[in-house]
Amino acid sequence: MMYSQLLQVIAASCLMTVALVLLLRAVHQRLQRWSQRHLSPRYLKPCGVRRRVPAASDSDEPV
Repeated sequence: MMYSQLLQVIAASCLMTVALVLLLRAVHQRLQRWSQRHLSPRYLKPCGVRRRVPAASDSDEPV
């Protein structure tokens, strides 16, 4: 394989990668818009771990 052919293969693979990323991004945005339109708000809440907030008691603090 000559150097110019190698550069052409590298350029083609870069262009195909960029095109694939753009396509996947568009599909993700369409799915996100569809889910926001068709699902009720309770299913769209983030499913993260809830952390307990320590209870703030004013009686424990010295005055």
